[in-house]
Amino acid sequence: MPGLATFPPFPENVPTHALLVVDFLLLKAGDAAEIDKLWKAATGLGFWYLKNHGADEEVNGMFDMGAETMALPLEEKMQFEQGDDGTSPGYKAAGANVTDETGALDSVEFINISKDDALAWPGKVHRSYPRTVNTRMEPTIAPFVRKALDVNLTIIDILEAKLGLQEGALAKRHSIDERSGSEARCIKSPPRPHGFSEDKAALGSHTDFGSLSFLHNRLGGLQVMVPGATQWQYPIPGHAICNIGDALTILSGGILMSNLHRVVPPPKEQGKFERWSVVFFTRPGNSIELRALAEESPIIAEAVAQAPAGKYQPGSTAKEWFARRVRNERRNNRTVFAGLYQRGTPSSITMPGLITIPPFPENVPMHPLLVVDYEKIKAGDEEEIDKLWKAATELGFWYLKNHGVEEEVNGMFDMGAETLSLPMEEKMKYEQGDEGMSCGYKAVGANATDDTGAPDAAEFINVAKDDALAWPAQVHRDYPATVYACMESTVVPFVHKSLEVNYTLVDVLNGRLGLPEGTLASKHKLEEHSASETRCIKTPPRQHGMTEDKAALGAHTDFGSLSFLHNRLGGLQVMVPGTTEWQYIKPIPGHAICNLGDAMTIFSGGILRSNLHRVVPAPKEQGIYERWSVVFFFRPGFSVELRALADESPLIAQAVAQAPEGKYSPGVTSKEWFTRRTKNQRMKNRKGPETYRASRGMEHQPYAV
Repeated sequence: MPGLATFPPFPENVPTHALLVVDFLLLKAGDAAEIDKLWKAATGLGFWYLKNHGADEEVNGMFDMGAETMALPLEEKMQFEQGDDGTSPGYKAAGANVTDETGALDSVEFINISKDDALAWPGKVHRSYPRTVNTRMEPTIAPFVRKALDVNLTIIDILEAKLGLQEGALAKRHSIDERSGSEARCIKSPPRPHGFSEDKAALGSHTDFGSLSFLHNRLGGLQVMVPGATQWQYPIPGHAICNIGDALTILSGGILMSNLHRVVPPPKEQGKFERWSVVFFTRPGNSIELRALAEESPIIAEAVAQAPAGKYQPGSTAKEWFARRVRNERRNNRTVFAGLYQRGTPSSITMPGLITIPPFPENVPMHPLLVVDYEKIKAGDEEEIDKLWKAATELGFWYLKNHGVEEEVNGMFDMGAETLSLPMEEKMKYEQGDEGMSCGYKAVGANATDDTGAPDAAEFINVAKDDALAWPAQVHRDYPATVYACMESTVVPFVHKSLEVNYTLVDVLNGRLGLPEGTLASKHKLEEHSASETRCIKTPPRQHGMTEDKAALGAHTDFGSLSFLHNRLGGLQVMVPGTTEWQYIKPIPGHAICNLGDAMTIFSGGILRSNLHRVVPAPKEQGIYERWSVVFFFRPGFSVELRALADESPLIAQAVAQAPEGKYSPGVTSKEWFTRRTKNQRMKNRKGPETYRASRGMEHQPYAV
């Protein structure tokens, strides 16, 4: 928790905007100079510091409640998820909201507790909450809510008078007794991931929905849009930051300023720490009509007369205004097209097969891959086999054309779109878990991308080969209904065709390695349980301010034997041997990208290359789109010992003799190798940099990130 850590000081060499400091005790005492200062802040930038508010003890308790709640298992937190219908109380996971019109995802998680639920405790008005909230409701949350209401309603009363409104005109629109969207929130933002620029939004640019916000934070990260510039707000110990929301702007006819602001990772050295904040949002009662109070104040009437017609008459109640804004931030309410499947309101971001995307740019570092013709490989064409051997022993990556799996791949994209557009609480029922098995759903941020613990930005659904081939029986686990609906028509045929391609390539490499016929195939017996699986992956568009080299999936070698990848957009990069520069692999329509994994490197004594690669957002103009990919991972049977097959091939024996002793004899089975690598990627299993390093395999340059 931030209250228990020593942080680097806020840096002096970043653009900051000095807010006015308002003394709450002087406001309550009716000090005219202090009231003038508040008025200047509220009508100018709409932000100010507030000192002597008397809520520090309650704020510290709220930080503790938030830390206890965020530390709960994700599956438990997801039982209290907000949902997509426009109500806000409950838990929100990272990535559940979008930060801009491109659909870039937010990176914060938070817990919201309704004012109504807190004041009715132990009664329930809107919803139930996690146990960590319930135990803190009486000693911590309800006192914080009451103090925050006292502060905000005092300020509202002062602004009411300055606006020339009759006493109680604003107060009655914020009656404590009426149900409203007022709520307490504790927010956790992750440290700045490696490679992120400092202006990458964790919470996108917005004005607040309600009337007044009462914010407490320990680290920088809040930015306001001062006319002409975006500038940081310096956090001052013991000072809250207050700001006006949309409702007061509307009620005042634009006199009170609801200003654009956002949250980014803290600047400079502070960016290495999690950013925690506590806020109370005061919002009008649900039934209150949002309209300028022109008939109740000459000052407001004059302001409305100078504004465009209807600007301060949105024609909705506070509840309708709030629900619209909350609902349309939700990622699940964006459109996803997949066949005839559609949700929400049409959006510019759809399934990649149904849109025209910009061409892959030519002015980025690229590495040309050899193009191997699968039909010629099957026909035994020696020249084509030589090309495959060259690719497999040098970079370990190649294009594969004429593989005959296009129809099944398109179906897999549709299955993935349908599955990943399910509500988060539904997907989390099928989460992979932290024990080292991969089949099931993986949420954004569940894995680390490097040894600093930077979270990944991809979500995916994995379906085990064993479950697909045993359908309708179950071997490893169950899956979402969207997977089952496509199992027979799509997933099983894709698995069969992918296996045929991979077995064919493995047999050819088996011959070139001088192994007895069927040696490598015997390590991949169809009937033996293994970690072979299909995967459909969704990575978000490049977020505003994000550098193009920010990894969505960190640098790694693949765990198994062969990977059979299909994608529409760029983003895959390889580290070419002998270089330290990442180079893009250009996607070519109709061509799969194949690459070797660690198991084949080990079996061959290093002759076959398992090369370092990663996934970043698509480059240049392609980066505004979601990146979707489908892959089949071909892996050895669980019981297969991973060791160089030196006793079965003179060629491999010679390679092993030239390698460091033991390099190609890790002394584990395929299952143990896979479990170790998968388990130690998981953020929940992270103890420090050593955890991520324990997930590594045959990387040739393990320092590369």
